[in-house]
Amino acid sequence: MIYGNFDLRRGDHDGKPEQNRPPRWGGNDNPVLTVVPAETAAVFLGSSAALGVPEHVRKLQEDLTTLGFSIVGKPDGGFGGRTEWAVREFQIYASMEQVARVREDKKGQLLLDAAGAPVKVNNADVYFDSSASIVAKAGRSAVVSGETVGPVSYYVDSLQPVANASVYAGPISGVVNELTRAAIEYWLDHDYRCPVVIEAWSNTSTGARTDLVQGGCNLWAHDSFTSGAPRVFFRDFTSYYDYPGSRNKLEYQTLGYYQSGAFGGPNTALKHSWSPEAEMSVLNVLGAPYNSAEVNSAKVSTYRAMRVVAEAECYGRFDVLNAWDNALISAGPCHWTMGVFSSEYDDGELPGFIAYVKSINPEAFDKAFGRFGLDTVLQWGDAGMYSSGVRTYNSWVKLSAETDFADLPKTKEGAHYMKTWHWHYRFSMAGRTIDAYRKAMWKMTRLRLSKILDKEVRFRVAGHEVVSTLGAVFTSEKAVAILLRWHVFRPAHVVSGSSRVAPAIQSVIDSTAQINWALPVASWGDAHESALTAEIQSKLAALNDSITNAILYGANLPQGAVRPGRNSFIMDV
Repeated sequence: MIYGNFDLRRGDHDGKPEQNRPPRWGGNDNPVLTVVPAETAAVFLGSSAALGVPEHVRKLQEDLTTLGFSIVGKPDGGFGGRTEWAVREFQIYASMEQVARVREDKKGQLLLDAAGAPVKVNNADVYFDSSASIVAKAGRSAVVSGETVGPVSYYVDSLQPVANASVYAGPISGVVNELTRAAIEYWLDHDYRCPVVIEAWSNTSTGARTDLVQGGCNLWAHDSFTSGAPRVFFRDFTSYYDYPGSRNKLEYQTLGYYQSGAFGGPNTALKHSWSPEAEMSVLNVLGAPYNSAEVNSAKVSTYRAMRVVAEAECYGRFDVLNAWDNALISAGPCHWTMGVFSSEYDDGELPGFIAYVKSINPEAFDKAFGRFGLDTVLQWGDAGMYSSGVRTYNSWVKLSAETDFADLPKTKEGAHYMKTWHWHYRFSMAGRTIDAYRKAMWKMTRLRLSKILDKEVRFRVAGHEVVSTLGAVFTSEKAVAILLRWHVFRPAHVVSGSSRVAPAIQSVIDSTAQINWALPVASWGDAHESALTAEIQSKLAALNDSITNAILYGANLPQGAVRPGRNSFIMDV
């Protein structure tokens, strides 16, 4: 029996006997201990406290740190947000079929002394822990274990993959329920460890790892490591994700780097992406290599237009993520945000996309999110998700609890759970390995585009009002790509009452008398399209210049760049 057999949870603490402050365990203040030996029992009676109060919360925190879940922070006897995160993460990894275990030849080598201070062995800068297994380390092992390819940290070198002989089957709740206590005991008794280790390494210009940097071992919180120079890698012992044949799961894999800023956190650049596996290529998006016979097909035409936006937003990569600014985390070809922070985080398009994945492919949703205890507050199709004013789908996320779900707090302290390096790893690996998840991203972008093109627009020609749609006015792949890019940047500029696109149309009509705008819109030609496209590109570039280079994407590839001619865009429906 551990932790007094209490279901420890957020808000619990060990009390302070010297201040006559009783403990709170299992959500109850001053709990009566009836199942512990008398010599360790402590019941607060009246105004005096018995001696020898066990420190259940502190012991839990120490155990979680031992097992590799150092996001718990410094053990202090108070069950706060970070401890809840650590319990959730333990439950997540304890649910997996494969975990990590300390290698036999490494047991007993890596310990802290009785006071919890680091110990040096043979003058080596190695950190140890009192239960005979590594908790943290700064330095690189000169010995390659055979379980990991290439240079390896002391910590990772001590681990090997092993089938989980006691899979946790309870909820991902952050509550230390009976099944969680049993799992923690089993992990401690069998030297199990968190099977995903994230580390920061110095590397060469080609990305090869050289040395583990100081403070770069076993990263968890978004701000636990704040140097931007090293590259962040992970070593995955789980076999949870299906690695492509081109990737060796025994190797460290690149994840990103720390980006400073007012919020700061994990970020991914193009050089950190898996290429070509995570590229938004014709093959990965459409399911087959480009075929020149399909140059005029709807799917290739739509791909060309949407790929421009992806190039501007995420270098055209499914695994290029952003978790360092005020948008919490952003992902996908439109870099949907989880929610932008003002006084708190608001609803965002990324949860809307997650709900969409769940609606069209529950298995992909479960693989990417559900098994980690994540869902969305609004489900796909619920009233309130679609914002007709800006034509976007928005929601928020919720986390599984003991019996139901609870909304992720919208405060920095609560929401920044989603900024942790392990969540960055999960979003990245979903983009790298779950094909249905990637296909859903493309379908969601296509849905967005259809909503934009369906927007009614009004303008005047020779004193007469013309009522049309954006899709009828702008018909080239180039123009459609610009509209989509603008909508991602500022949706209201394109489709709301404060639209800047409608005035741009009117401006072109008023300033180009040499073009016959009195023709029916369906009869407009290349001259009309060219003038309209140039105007919206110029207007957008003045606000966000990423369109200037992004619009050229594909020029040196078989499918080519977006086509500028009238009616060159064909919507894939």
